[in-house]
Amino acid sequence: MAIPALQGWHPGEVAIQRQLGYATAVSSHWTAVENQLREQHQLFHTSKLPFIPLTTTDADGRPWAGIVAGSTGTVGFVESPSLKSLVFRARLWDGDPMLETLREWKPLEDDQTKGPILQERLLTAGLGIEFSTRRRNKFAGKIDMVKARSDQDYDFGVDITEALGNCPKYINVRQLDPYPWAKPHIAYQSLHMAPTEGLPDEVIDMIKSADTVFVATIHRTDPASAATFPSHAGMNSRGGFPGFLRVRPSDRRSIVLPDYSGNRFMSSLGNIESSGLAGFTIISFTTGDILYLTGTARNLVGLSALEMMFRHATVTVLETTGFTLVRNALPLRQRNGSEVGRSPYTPKVKYLVEEGETYAGRMQGHKAVLETGMQLSIDLAVFRFKVVSKSGVQPLRLRPGQAIVLDFMDWIGPPQYQHMADSAPGSINDDRVRTWTVSSAHEGIDVAWFELTMREMKGGVVTTALFNLLRMSPPNRRDYPVSLKGNAVSDIIGVTGDFALNKEEVNLLLIAGGIGVTPFLAMLNALSKREKAARGDIVLVLSTREPDAMLTLIRRAMGKVPPTVTVKIDLFTSRPLDLDTRTLKHENTSLSVFKGRVGPEYWKPSAREKEVFICGPKAFADAAVEGLRAIGVPSEKIQREGFY
Repeated sequence: MAIPALQGWHPGEVAIQRQLGYATAVSSHWTAVENQLREQHQLFHTSKLPFIPLTTTDADGRPWAGIVAGSTGTVGFVESPSLKSLVFRARLWDGDPMLETLREWKPLEDDQTKGPILQERLLTAGLGIEFSTRRRNKFAGKIDMVKARSDQDYDFGVDITEALGNCPKYINVRQLDPYPWAKPHIAYQSLHMAPTEGLPDEVIDMIKSADTVFVATIHRTDPASAATFPSHAGMNSRGGFPGFLRVRPSDRRSIVLPDYSGNRFMSSLGNIESSGLAGFTIISFTTGDILYLTGTARNLVGLSALEMMFRHATVTVLETTGFTLVRNALPLRQRNGSEVGRSPYTPKVKYLVEEGETYAGRMQGHKAVLETGMQLSIDLAVFRFKVVSKSGVQPLRLRPGQAIVLDFMDWIGPPQYQHMADSAPGSINDDRVRTWTVSSAHEGIDVAWFELTMREMKGGVVTTALFNLLRMSPPNRRDYPVSLKGNAVSDIIGVTGDFALNKEEVNLLLIAGGIGVTPFLAMLNALSKREKAARGDIVLVLSTREPDAMLTLIRRAMGKVPPTVTVKIDLFTSRPLDLDTRTLKHENTSLSVFKGRVGPEYWKPSAREKEVFICGPKAFADAAVEGLRAIGVPSEKIQREGFY
């Protein structure tokens, strides 16, 4: 019969729970950790998993996350003789830290004088994840049997002391197939890095492109609390969008991991509070490459975290002291043609303060005050904001096509804690920060106001709040601005985007899918304001289900196009046009209407001479890129911006 494995949260866990304000809410939740596997977890580990990450420590006491699998990459390499034990029949590879522990196991067991570090080397913890379903379960214990079948093939057992069913909230879904042809080889290794040594470019690129990291930790007890809170290992995973892990440019070795809302146990971060150490392991599921990292670690909460990572109040920083990159190691691969299923709970990627002014909050001192709104359709509107700046701050500048980052936290307030929210998963980590392309043009001047053309997102907290203001403010008539003064204020966090109009003569092909027309509104508006200084030729390809609303926006943005600029609009739509299109047809402007979608036959070789900008949904943009490449448009001439 399973009983609680713990006698309470250990001091490190309590410390981080208190810092985050969770201590009271989770004070008794340690009872969820049981002292043995459940039968369903026995079945899970033995019949569902092709590999398992396991924590081990090296001779210096540093935790690493090893990757343990069978020789063929299939399930069934684990047996469970009892609820208290797992037995692994594994093939490891040079460079994996678990292999070194297994090779040294006999001397460790025979050493009757071993101290705490040597004892810790027998501690382990594992995390079983079925990536196709997001099911996951954790266990911890001690290696209690090792038998070498060859230099890299080992049978070993784990005596289970802790087990816990675990939250699958941020796991990225993958279809994995066995790949028994893996031929592991060490590409980079520095187990004891010099104080000023940085990580190689390839290693940094792998970290910054990862969407999953396995986190190895250790709770190191002290003699006074050893009986109540004995030393133990921990294993966990963190998932996000590619780029959620950041590397500090200043030292090229400190890895910053954001903490997302979870069950609030804080076991991994608690172990880091206890030992000041952690190990990160990253797998490329397409190539089989595995990156192992270890080092000193610290948790940052509140202001110290915000000074490290833009708009994120809890982060863990691993300062790497040792690493190994093994190529072609994992005996599994992501199935050909399959796509990664992103968790709906995953927050957007956040950047480090030192990564640049776009994300560093250097725009602090500016606020955006909502002035007017103009409804174009049931879920499409233009909102105008006034910029209010503190004395002495750097003026706000925007190039046509760039986006602005706004923080609505003070206006809307923070979300209430929920562990899961299936009806609105994005609300769990919602920081009320939004990014929109500015649809008005402010070329070469300090920005005193700006306009955002936006669509109301179903379930979107910020867009719904803005549209509700507009609906409740009489008189609300289509295509007429309504005063909304004093209702909404946001902090301007920054300006972002290289998707912008240059100042020279233009020769552009602008391709927009629906609301993706917004950056092109700013570009057309800027050319109109250049008057006689404007020069160029523009083809705007627009695919939309709302032709009247979109053409109204375009007509408003263009104003009177200078005679030195030619604008050709090719509109693709399945809906009838009610708008009088004569206002869009002049000596230097034209409109052609096509029924249906933009097909591959539309693209002509003349596009090879133009600079191409694409903005729209992913599938639309992918099709446009494919069509352009088919007629020979080089990739370097195609700039793309998307929304998802």
